[in-house]
Amino acid sequence: MGNIWTIMGFALGAHLKFHDPYIWVLKDTPSNSPTIMHGMKRLIGFLALVILPGLSVAESSQRPNIVIIMADDMGYSDLGCYGSEIATPHLDRLAANGIRYSQMYNTSKCTTTRSSLLTGRYVTRTSWDANLDAGPNFGEIAHAGGYRTLWSGKNHSDIRPPEHGWDRFYGFQGGACNFWNPGPSMADGSPFPHIKAYEWMVDDQWLETYIPDDPDYYMTDVITDNALSWLDEYAGEEKPFLLYLAYNAPHWPLHARDEDIAKYRGRYDGGYQAIRQERYDRMASMGIIDPETAPLHPQEITDWNSLPASEQRLEAERMEIHAAMVDSLDQNVGRVLADLEAKDEWDNTLILFFVDNGASEERDTRYRSNYEDQPGDKMGSVFSYECIGMQWSLVLNAPFARHKKTSHEGGVCSPMIAHWPAGISATNTWYDESVHLVDVMSTVMELTGQDYPATYAGRTSKPVEGVSMVNSFSAEPLPKRDTIMGFDFGMGKGLRDGKWKLVKYKNQPWELYDMSVDRTETHDLAAAQPDRVAAMIAAHEQWEKDCAAGLVMAKN
Repeated sequence: MGNIWTIMGFALGAHLKFHDPYIWVLKDTPSNSPTIMHGMKRLIGFLALVILPGLSVAESSQRPNIVIIMADDMGYSDLGCYGSEIATPHLDRLAANGIRYSQMYNTSKCTTTRSSLLTGRYVTRTSWDANLDAGPNFGEIAHAGGYRTLWSGKNHSDIRPPEHGWDRFYGFQGGACNFWNPGPSMADGSPFPHIKAYEWMVDDQWLETYIPDDPDYYMTDVITDNALSWLDEYAGEEKPFLLYLAYNAPHWPLHARDEDIAKYRGRYDGGYQAIRQERYDRMASMGIIDPETAPLHPQEITDWNSLPASEQRLEAERMEIHAAMVDSLDQNVGRVLADLEAKDEWDNTLILFFVDNGASEERDTRYRSNYEDQPGDKMGSVFSYECIGMQWSLVLNAPFARHKKTSHEGGVCSPMIAHWPAGISATNTWYDESVHLVDVMSTVMELTGQDYPATYAGRTSKPVEGVSMVNSFSAEPLPKRDTIMGFDFGMGKGLRDGKWKLVKYKNQPWELYDMSVDRTETHDLAAAQPDRVAAMIAAHEQWEKDCAAGLVMAKN
């Protein structure tokens, strides 16, 4: 009976919190009542579409479905269509019938990237968290425009998606967990390697942690399973959908199915230098890079022949599993593509694929505090917690320098594909103008026909800072940017202003590159252009201040 009164009160506005002009969050509703919450949010969406003044909703048939797919910790050259030896036929198909982007930028880290992606604003290492409260995310924008909003996979923030514009959410709130079992123990209570038990939403229920009963559970597959079940559930609706697939692969731990690993057995026995050179040569022969303007960065990588045979075997096996994880991710993308075709949604669905940051150098060993290796444990299984490591990360990010958490190209530049049969006519093309994750919000706004709200959660909204990428679908220049593209996380800082890039690694001096003739950051011009460096340093300092401006830095 109490739930009935809650719904009645909701309908009368007694328990509403307004994000003008959007209504999103039920006030005083228990967070452990997800079923009621889900039903109320569906009613909120209905009311938003029917009674809210000033909300412009275009005809659904004129607007595309939107599928946003983000991989985790994948290298620039990890896809076949970007020069890899890894089998990625489904993503390669999207590229062959769509657009590849040569300069898609991220923030070099999972948390900051997700904040920028969702909100359309740049962030620093200290401003990303509060940024999520400074305005609506693209799910809220699409939901207000009459879209069915679906999010399956990784969140890596404190916001709860169903309270922020998403009709459905499956996934976890953290950054990394075991692909075979996200929980802190096995189903029978026995220990296994883990780092942290994050909060999960499973079957529309919030769980303190999640230990699957299914012995065949594999996270990449189940993220797709949930998305496809929703598409089945809502099939036939007149409203379009926005599906956000936030895969955790190929982020560590290195976990993959035996049959996928078997495809790559022995493939990496040649070692770091051989595989990196193979990728570079393949990229050059495919026309992905021009050796004149993008030589293979001459960074130091451990000599493979200096490693003992036992270490070579371990390192090759790590790379075999990484490849299997990318392969599995592609298989799951293929499942989504097949479903869209079967439902006759293929032509008018925009698919965007990109990555949150470059390949990771990490070798995390925290799991060893809660588990001791047992006889029979093998790499890639639920009992292992391996990482790709520094040397392979430099291979995966070829031809660029460095890795995740840096502001050099290996950290902040990732592959991106756009596919939309009804909206992209020139296929199998490259787009070379710089784009950034912050541009996704503006793209969603344009395609859904929505304006950005002046206020959010009772405060003035912080404006979006990206530009719409829709022009790129017809090979046209993007709108002029009002905000300079900056970077700031972990080991790096940087600024991209037109063809110029200023970048810094740890406490080393600032470097300056002309990216129009030096895509791989091999010729530092800082000493020759001190005035430009000084001006760009000042611009970066102002950019950092602007990122923090207007944010409530201490979250409630």
